[in-house]
Amino acid sequence: MALITSLPATHAQSFSPCHPIAPGLLQHLVEYIDTLVKKGGPEPSDYQELEKTMNRLSEWRRSEQMTQADLEDIYHAFGESISTQTLQGLGFHKPHGYAGDYEIIDKIYQNDISPNPMLANWDRFVHAQSAFKAVKNRLSFFLEQVWNVKSSVAGETRVLNLASGPGRDLYESLHIVGPSRLSFDCVEQDLDAIHYAQSLCQAFLNNLTFIHRNVFRFTTKKTYHLIWSGGLFDYFNDGIFKRILTRLLPRLEPNGKLIIGNFSENNPTRGFMDFFDWKLYHRSKEGLRSLAEACGVPSENISIGQESEGVNLFLQIVRP
Repeated sequence: MALITSLPATHAQSFSPCHPIAPGLLQHLVEYIDTLVKKGGPEPSDYQELEKTMNRLSEWRRSEQMTQADLEDIYHAFGESISTQTLQGLGFHKPHGYAGDYEIIDKIYQNDISPNPMLANWDRFVHAQSAFKAVKNRLSFFLEQVWNVKSSVAGETRVLNLASGPGRDLYESLHIVGPSRLSFDCVEQDLDAIHYAQSLCQAFLNNLTFIHRNVFRFTTKKTYHLIWSGGLFDYFNDGIFKRILTRLLPRLEPNGKLIIGNFSENNPTRGFMDFFDWKLYHRSKEGLRSLAEACGVPSENISIGQESEGVNLFLQIVRP
């Protein structure tokens, strides 16, 4: 992919020139990024400074201290390192039309590194960030939940997976926990993601039903022992969060569990993600609990888990 020659309109519209950055400071950052690009990306000794730089750029962007021209200068400095050959470039350009698409999520799960030696270190930097470690940890958290629920159910174990994406969690669950007595209904709005997951899970298709539908249009009369949504609700504002949660609660079996993943307010990678336009609703443990209680869930039926990085929280609701 050629170097970016102009800022996409979606990234240009929200910037105001009312609080300009000192030209010397901006030029210094552009030169710093250009130096990293020319040497083939950041090495571990560069990570701390680069993280500080991304946080600073993100803050400037939020506070409207950047003009469109400023932003274009910075993106030009990144060059091929924000092409779709890199993880950060995939997050920025959104070739599938939305943030956190199945391709980038599966590349994160698999620790994918660009084969281009001038770009590989940029992917290594991404994998080293807390938020992306947390995404990987989400997979093992899901496996544990599937194992627990299968162990507690005598017959068929029914799981609803909302926004099932690349299907890596499905494949690992069926491969490690075993396919017997496991049945997954997988709701996914991206048909390409469904095709990708079907190919990945070819050996287990008898255990999987893929439902090509937007979660807002999904309805069912079935009930489930586990309802899982690992990476969907942190794209929802509070109103939509409660609307979908309220719809899901009656679909739980007695003693069934509903688990919703959400990025914590304690996300050290937030500046990096914001600058490359990967926007999420970050929430606290207290905030997640309040949202569940607002939907009528008794406090004693709510718990909040987290993966080892402490970046991805999990709202857990048990139906009595």
